[in-house]
Amino acid sequence: MPQELHFTKADVHTLSNGIKLLVINKGDEEVCRIDLVFHAGSRYQQVNLQANAALMLMPEGTTNNTSKQISEHFDFYGSFLNIDVDKDYATLSLSSLIKHFPNCIEMLGEIVRTPVYPDKELILWSQRGKHKLLVELEKTSTLAGRAFFSTLFGKAHPYGAMASPDDYDFIAQSQLRSFHSSRIGSNFLTIILSGKFGEHEIALVEKCFGNLTKGSDASPIPNGIAVDASGRGKVFLEKPNAVQSAIRVGRILFPRTHPDYPAFLILNTILGGYFGSRLMRNIREDKGFTYGINSFLAPFRHSGVFAIATEVGVAYTDPTLIEIYSEMKRLRNEPVADDELLLVKSYLMGEILRNFNGARLASSPAPRPRPGCRADRPPRRAAAPAPGGRPGTPRARRCGPRAGLGPVAA
Repeated sequence: MPQELHFTKADVHTLSNGIKLLVINKGDEEVCRIDLVFHAGSRYQQVNLQANAALMLMPEGTTNNTSKQISEHFDFYGSFLNIDVDKDYATLSLSSLIKHFPNCIEMLGEIVRTPVYPDKELILWSQRGKHKLLVELEKTSTLAGRAFFSTLFGKAHPYGAMASPDDYDFIAQSQLRSFHSSRIGSNFLTIILSGKFGEHEIALVEKCFGNLTKGSDASPIPNGIAVDASGRGKVFLEKPNAVQSAIRVGRILFPRTHPDYPAFLILNTILGGYFGSRLMRNIREDKGFTYGINSFLAPFRHSGVFAIATEVGVAYTDPTLIEIYSEMKRLRNEPVADDELLLVKSYLMGEILRNFNGARLASSPAPRPRPGCRADRPPRRAAAPAPGGRPGTPRARRCGPRAGLGPVAA
């Protein structure tokens, strides 16, 4: 295993209107990817679903092209557009062959500037979304996940707020236009360009987005949000006739910028972050309580969450919780063996190497930090510690708790 990895540093450009452009020119294939990352997540919306609808429906029609024409345009050039909206950010990602990049980025610029939000498309989106959510709410895993985040942060907190099926009935075209004009602007945008390209492609980014106007929202980006911790503890939600229990155990942690994040990433992988983890070996392979169990880190801009998730037969709910707490206690009290630590570090190193290839760089955590997380200065290398030592600092649409751990069981 290599003792260190050298990351490609992003070159920082500034467009005419002040937009920061991060350029990662690396790869062997004649492809590139452009990511438009806006401070336009659901935390900035005025009503439920406003951010998600405003972003997802942007490619469903512009002043010059219909939804069908936009979809056929990207299909014709073999490119695809992906849109993701989370609590903090909204990201439009376009992947394209270099030779077709001029045609594709021009359409992307039109989608960003002049979406019209046709009533027909909004109605279809609302109907489909409501039906899908109603189906999801019949699943214990969905109920547990929603209750978990609402319990950790509070239902009024942007990270704990959840949409209901009825919210789809009240989302209006005017709300989407309002969100677009307030948050989809140059003052809330960072652009990442990655892959194999030249100065011509950088000039095209300037041409398409260098005169993008500012969003009308003049309020500063908050540094933090107060958390309602009154509901934390053990929460049990009953679903009659359920054959499985969905279990979520976790806590509020820290964001990705915290100095302990790299070390905790290794710790999480040991506990439940890959198929050979301790939770999988104990609860799946040894006890046979579940088909799968995992632990994960969910980083937000100003916070983070550590969680363990699984679904088990109703009769195995309590025994599973006992084993989960037993594995956490074991991590606290017993040093990790050198061979296990080396195996996990080798696994993580392989994942990093797999991601750092050509245009995939844009989706890798090291060269593509979120805005506000020192995006202009990604780490040049991540140290791989010696065995037994401490680790070094190292929803989508396609077109064309520090106070203590507490389970949520549904």
